[in-house]
Amino acid sequence: MKIMRCVLLAVLLAGAAQAEWAKKDYSAEYDVCLPPCDHNHPKEHDKCVSYCACVTDGMQTHFTNHDQMTREVVQRKIRDQIASLQKIANSCNLKHWGSAAHRLRF
Repeated sequence: MKIMRCVLLAVLLAGAAQAEWAKKDYSAEYDVCLPPCDHNHPKEHDKCVSYCACVTDGMQTHFTNHDQMTREVVQRKIRDQIASLQKIANSCNLKHWGSAAHRLRF
């Protein structure tokens, strides 16, 4: 039984590690978020850092494949995928700023 738990844990951890985006993709999404946030909240850079990490982490968790996310959201404009991004933005915005995010446009 203990061996089975160890194997299951190893499989789950390996799956989670594979789901992470490449560092360049994560950085690119985070770097797109931070300047507008800083512009809108010039005296709250620390909050913007947390907010953008929240959004980027949420995107990475929901969309395990960055290239596929880009195709489906930016190029094909699939409504369900855009709605998923909106939910992530709303959740992070509510957590950090106390209100829903503005409507996302692609």
